Amino acid sequence: MKILMFNYEFPPIGGGGGWVTYFLGKHFVSVGHQVTIVTSQFQDLPVNEIIEGMNIIRVPTLRKSPDVCSVHEMMTYVVSSTYYGHLIANDFHPDIVQVFFGIPSGICAYWLRKVRKLPYVVFLGGRDVPRINPDPPYYRWLYWLLKPVIRSIWRSADQVIACSYGLKQLAMQTDNKLPITVLPDGLELDRFVYTNRSLNNSCIRILTVGRLIPRKGFQHLIRAVPKIIQSAKYPFKIEIVGDGPYRAELKKLVHKLQIGVYIQFSGSVDYGELPRKYHQSDIFTLCSSAEGMPLVVLEAMGAGLPIVASRVQGIEDLVTYGENGYLVSTGNTEEIAEKIVALINKPHERLHMGRVSYQKVQPYDWKNIAESYLEIYQRSIGSK
Repeated sequence: MKILMFNYEFPPIGGGGGWVTYFLGKHFVSVGHQVTIVTSQFQDLPVNEIIEGMNIIRVPTLRKSPDVCSVHEMMTYVVSSTYYGHLIANDFHPDIVQVFFGIPSGICAYWLRKVRKLPYVVFLGGRDVPRINPDPPYYRWLYWLLKPVIRSIWRSADQVIACSYGLKQLAMQTDNKLPITVLPDGLELDRFVYTNRSLNNSCIRILTVGRLIPRKGFQHLIRAVPKIIQSAKYPFKIEIVGDGPYRAELKKLVHKLQIGVYIQFSGSVDYGELPRKYHQSDIFTLCSSAEGMPLVVLEAMGAGLPIVASRVQGIEDLVTYGENGYLVSTGNTEEIAEKIVALINKPHERLHMGRVSYQKVQPYDWKNIAESYLEIYQRSIGSK
């Protein structure tokens, strides 16, 4: 099968959606399929290269940052991917098109469907789905403007896939007649393996990973630290892994609260180094205001960590309150502090919840998820 994939982000730029593209493409290739991925050109990255057997083609865009992409920069990908995507399809002759996010990647697939009768599948990942209170707030007007386009892209697709049940419910507020399949994101279970942790309480290591942008909620975690200090029975350290435009603001907040000895900014780390970060930690936390299904939570569970995270789409599918961690209200520093303190102060509960995390994540191996995608592709091609 020849699979043509579109995503405006692909490692090393962007976040979780790009990694979803990478892992699916990698596993498609491993079972004998041909994969071409059309993504954004950025700085001196090669225009064309082969990665893990995938043919990566980067088309011209105005993107300036590896971590965030503005609306007008996304629109340049729409234009560029539509133009070059048509030329690439002429050479590659794909059997199926997979797009990650209806906007901005879906417009080219919609066009290829009209002119070449190519079936396509849409992946919904989070902010591409309209919502009432988006972050940033100006997305509210963007959603209002683009809703007719989004509906057309979804309705013309052979299949729409949401990566969590919460995201499916949110998408149905835009189109309640649309059949949507839920396929979760995954992890490589042989990379993120369970770690036996001791009851050593000399310093409890708390890890959080993500792009340093307001939506990821690192500011809420930092504001919770003074409350954690008041109630924690054991010393602790919070490590923030990731980079982004919000880093300077977060460091100012740490300085203002005079909690620098409790916070370590580690910056971006190579993906190959992430398992070591999880294995060295005792608790994982993510305080986002919106998610699709965060890979970092899946990876932390694979490494056997208890989770303290926001009660938002995707995370709710992974964390069962009181079993493998705790869910907290978005932005509620009191709850964040209370639940982190509970895990710091109760080491036996912390270890038990970590073991439950590991058990819960076993069905999420990328090999299983990729096979489910391939079954959908076969059905779409067969009904063409």
